[in-house]
Amino acid sequence: MITQNHMRKFGLFHLVPLALVVMLCAVLVPIQGKATENGPLTLLPDISGPVNLHDHVLWLEDRTNDLTLDDVLNMPVGNFTPSQGIPSFGYTGDTVWYRLQLSVPEGLQEPLHLEIQPGYMNFIDAYLIRQGTSRHLWQSHMGDHIPASQRPTRGSHHVDRIPQLEPGDYTLFIRTKSNSTQFLIARIWPTDQLVSSLTLRDAGLSIYFGIILMLGTVYILLGGLARDRAVATYGFCVLLIGTLASSVNGLVLSIVQPEWPYANDLIVGVSNALGAAATVFLWFYILDLNKQNVVLARIVKIYCGLSVAFIFTATTDLYALYGTYVVPLHAAVLTTLCGVLAYRIIRAPTEWLLWIYFVVIAVPTAAGVLLQITHAGLIAATPARLGLHQFTLLFHMCAMGLLMGFRLSRIEKERIDAIKVATATTSLVGEQRKLISMLSHEFRTPLAVIQRSSEMLSLRLREAHIDITDRLQRIQDQARKLSRLVDIFLNKDGIDDNDFALARELVPVNRLLADFVSNTSRPDAEITLECVGTEHLETYVDITLVGLAITNLIETARRYALGAPIHVTARPNSDWLVEIDIPYHGQDLNSDEIRRISDALFRREVEAASLQSALGLHISQRIVDAHGGSIRMRDKGPDGVELCLLLPCDEIDQSFAD
Repeated sequence: MITQNHMRKFGLFHLVPLALVVMLCAVLVPIQGKATENGPLTLLPDISGPVNLHDHVLWLEDRTNDLTLDDVLNMPVGNFTPSQGIPSFGYTGDTVWYRLQLSVPEGLQEPLHLEIQPGYMNFIDAYLIRQGTSRHLWQSHMGDHIPASQRPTRGSHHVDRIPQLEPGDYTLFIRTKSNSTQFLIARIWPTDQLVSSLTLRDAGLSIYFGIILMLGTVYILLGGLARDRAVATYGFCVLLIGTLASSVNGLVLSIVQPEWPYANDLIVGVSNALGAAATVFLWFYILDLNKQNVVLARIVKIYCGLSVAFIFTATTDLYALYGTYVVPLHAAVLTTLCGVLAYRIIRAPTEWLLWIYFVVIAVPTAAGVLLQITHAGLIAATPARLGLHQFTLLFHMCAMGLLMGFRLSRIEKERIDAIKVATATTSLVGEQRKLISMLSHEFRTPLAVIQRSSEMLSLRLREAHIDITDRLQRIQDQARKLSRLVDIFLNKDGIDDNDFALARELVPVNRLLADFVSNTSRPDAEITLECVGTEHLETYVDITLVGLAITNLIETARRYALGAPIHVTARPNSDWLVEIDIPYHGQDLNSDEIRRISDALFRREVEAASLQSALGLHISQRIVDAHGGSIRMRDKGPDGVELCLLLPCDEIDQSFAD
């Protein structure tokens, strides 16, 4: 059963080669005519195909733009230069006059038409004069600056009908002026042959532009949905280059039929400048220049900005400057980028993706470079150089369609894998919360028993020895701290918001540290305390959490001290900060251990190795951050490092102290 999807695939894959064949036939139409190199072009009554005129014209470049038809008529023929193939002048705002001698020995009674290309020339004036006279018997005004209502023929090409000619000799003058590249392709057509050719060309152009529009739009949408800049950039590139090629071949003149003289110039110029920038950006992603060479990447971006800025000159004579200087520079940039790709292939000949890029992208780019330097007037214009790019472009579109299909399918596979991972992660998080709730309950039950039992023992042993009451009091204090820590670290709400619920209270710095040392120091793990100038300072902290943070720092220091006492020093750091210094030194403290300590303290995403060996430091950092303080690492040279814990503080109010 054939579905709509099959119909769409069938239509797409058959339209592409059909457009290729149609445009190939349109370019390779047989050229008929009879001429001698030095003599006039002879037109016989039995014309059955197009007669090439541009190979036999003489040309004169008017740099003053002031010459009139009378001035040109009075000039000797020696002032004109014979053409070598297609007359080409690059990007120039100068007026060019063409002169062609025609011999009609038997007269021409059947209708003939004159066609002049390219379609983006601003003004094209044709004059037919019979030798021996000074007045033209026929004239025509064409060009894309002529409003559609005043053009001889409303279509994609500049065409006008030639009157019937009596036997004799004639001179055809053609005057062209444009702010873009100037070259001349002129033909005389029999009516039926011209209609067939224009129909074939317009059909090919319509199919070509339809495919380009569809592909460019699809790539832009898919790139946006997949958040893939390379695909979206390629879509813009396809759309702009396709619009440029279609506009150059007369799509705007035939479809829009603009009355505003600058409409065609605007579309051609803007699509040319933006297309050049988009092409370079496409290469930017292909070669990954942003990672390979930052300086070169910045230069490329500046160049693209310069190219885009020339869109404002599209309807002015300054556009000729863009074509004269920027277009050859663009060709040089693309050639350099192709060279970089070739160099990478030489360095890594087994990288099959580089070979695919070379065949699918670099080869069509070479044809585009050839076209650009031809338009710039750096090499002679020939039909092959002017027409090669459209065929390589179609080959590129077909091949890139396959590559983009593979790329998008891979992106879709990665998206599905990411969804699976996200689903599994969500499930694991749910299980984690269940486990945390269970652990929280299991921890609270024995803690409550310990607290109640110690309270009952305290009531019954009021008259006991002070050592016993002190031990019972310590059991109660530690049970309360442990219950507090359970509430903080085994609370699913705390995991969700990643914050601590602080139970702050004002406490003198010296008392906070003295209580900590007395509760933490052991005979086999002694802690000594030195307070310098902190007698008048107090801090507003959660005593349980700050004690845990300092404990984690000291326990990590004990790992390297190997039983030696840990000497803690407290001193004012500024008017509102107190500094608590904990030394880290020992034989096992090497550069790798220092890196792990640093990662655990100062990196938001802790590596697995650092997390395993310094999880307590990471928690300490979070606790200190929640209090508005910080932890710093100070290099002590041969003595190792020193961790400095900074906490907000203030002076003790003496009135309350008294």
